[in-house]
Amino acid sequence: MRMLALILFGVSSAPAAATYVGADACQKCHSEAYRKWSDSRHSKMLQPAIATAVKGDFARGRVTLRGLGYGLSLRAGVYYITESYLTGKPVEHRVDYTLGNRRIQHYLTTLPDGRIIVLPPSWDVLRKEWFHNFDIGDPDESGQEQEQLWNKNCFSCHVSQEEKNFNTETIQYKTSWTNFGTNCERCHGPGSEHVARLSKPHPNAAPAGGDMVIQTRLDPARDSMVCAQCHSFRDIFIPGYAAGEDYYNYFLPILEYDQPTDKDPAYWPDGRTRRFSNDALGLWQSRCFLKGGATCVTCHVQPHDTGIEKNAQLRPDATILCTRCHGAIGKAVSAHTHHAVRSTGSQCVECHMPRTVVSIKARIRDHSITIPVPDNTVRHDIPNACNECHQDRGPAWAVNQMNQWYGDRSRKNLIRRADAFAAARKGDATSVPALAAIASNFTEDPLSRANAVGYLATFPNEPSVFPAIQQALFDPHPAVRSVAALRLTSNADTRQAAAAALIRALGDSSAVVTLAAATNLIGMGVKTLPGEDGARLERAKLLYQRRAQLNRDDAVQQMSVGWFYLILEDGAAAANALNLSLRLDPTIPAKYFLAYAYAQQKKFDQSRDILVKIPPSDPQYAKAQELLRAIGGGRP
Repeated sequence: MRMLALILFGVSSAPAAATYVGADACQKCHSEAYRKWSDSRHSKMLQPAIATAVKGDFARGRVTLRGLGYGLSLRAGVYYITESYLTGKPVEHRVDYTLGNRRIQHYLTTLPDGRIIVLPPSWDVLRKEWFHNFDIGDPDESGQEQEQLWNKNCFSCHVSQEEKNFNTETIQYKTSWTNFGTNCERCHGPGSEHVARLSKPHPNAAPAGGDMVIQTRLDPARDSMVCAQCHSFRDIFIPGYAAGEDYYNYFLPILEYDQPTDKDPAYWPDGRTRRFSNDALGLWQSRCFLKGGATCVTCHVQPHDTGIEKNAQLRPDATILCTRCHGAIGKAVSAHTHHAVRSTGSQCVECHMPRTVVSIKARIRDHSITIPVPDNTVRHDIPNACNECHQDRGPAWAVNQMNQWYGDRSRKNLIRRADAFAAARKGDATSVPALAAIASNFTEDPLSRANAVGYLATFPNEPSVFPAIQQALFDPHPAVRSVAALRLTSNADTRQAAAAALIRALGDSSAVVTLAAATNLIGMGVKTLPGEDGARLERAKLLYQRRAQLNRDDAVQQMSVGWFYLILEDGAAAANALNLSLRLDPTIPAKYFLAYAYAQQKKFDQSRDILVKIPPSDPQYAKAQELLRAIGGGRP
């Protein structure tokens, strides 16, 4: 897949022929870096469940979580968990892997069909107690979460060079990977050519290391993208990202506008990150990144050992990282903070990186590195740094103090943004002018502009929305263009302009924008195009097929794939996807579309057999009856 993306879009920072060789190949020459990595959390995200890895108290024997009992045991060095929630009767599972090791540890087992699932009992390392994994996966206790399928839901971050290897015939996994955790090549790129060059040096060879990615030699955007491949809430549009490449040829950030409303949202109403493992998106909203070029490794200067507690520069009372750029403030700290020099209130991170990001049973620092805005606490219940410390005072008091010390000018834009997003979240069309202003304002960070575009699309009947999203297709940042290409909708009056804009976007430098534009065009019924535009559309279809392949284990995605091919009038491909969707989840409302796919192939008997069994409760019942009449049939 990576080779296909490179051929189509001509973007790579690593040799196209290079392949992955695994961490052990690096150890011979880079023993000290390898040792630090081996001891780091990056290498231990997923581990074999052996005594040195398991932290949970299995000697406890039995725990009751959410009203259900679970057995815990250790025999001959092998750990077991007994549960009854999957089948209704007690089943003992061997624990194959541990997930996490610093704050929380989960326990994974492999089922006979290759599914690797996270078993409900999880261990709180800090509090030394068991808790139910659904406290994370289903915090609302909706009962909808039945299992956390690691092969599918946790794909691509906890191990390196992972392949799902999902067999659609047997509905089984044979998932494989090169190394546990994040290995060397996740950050430095595939190493085969580097290893070969060092093993057989040539007199005219490039200097050692010139064929590997070194983050600090990349520009700030590409540098931070290496970390963002995991540390961002993103949709994998195209698989195959390698270090040094453009994130937006593979991933699209999942932003606030696209999130369901629940008790555990991924973003605060102002668009800032609320949930953990999203630090890169926070950083990309920050002025430190946008104006100062700060990256993850600007502060996390020991990438081979990412333990924050081991880096003195990351202590809360250390200001050296901030004052390298903000020297004037560093020379007169109290004048800036209005707190005593050595107090908590004069620690940069306490005001600008408060612990407002919700992690698993913990709070971590906000990486958007913004200023306190207690006004948004009053208006939208968004936490602010002032009241994180001064919990005995209300946000109105904090607003008053901020006004006395700094005035309100610097906060107004952040207040307007929160007001606009919060109103849009409630479906309030009066937010449209403010959203359009954010989307077109290049002083706003690109992710906020993209979020505004996404929200604008939820008001398609407002006259100003179409031109605003159309204009966003010219935005300098691919995140904004991607959302615009995905969300541009049209009516009879704007259809021609929408098609023209999306056809132009097929030539975008970002693969994700191209794929988004193609998907939207095909949704409008555009199946082919002439000339070079047609060639671009066909190339984008190939990318869509690769995305579909990656998601062969997802019933909802496969129903979408079936719909995609129905529009293209490829009934055979549509039927394959829809049949797979129903095999994965028989309750998914795909039967009408499958019948339509058979009708496209003139397989009317197969189509009728499905249509006559679709009950009135099915959301596609009326359409099913219409198709049944069209192909000559009726209900028995």
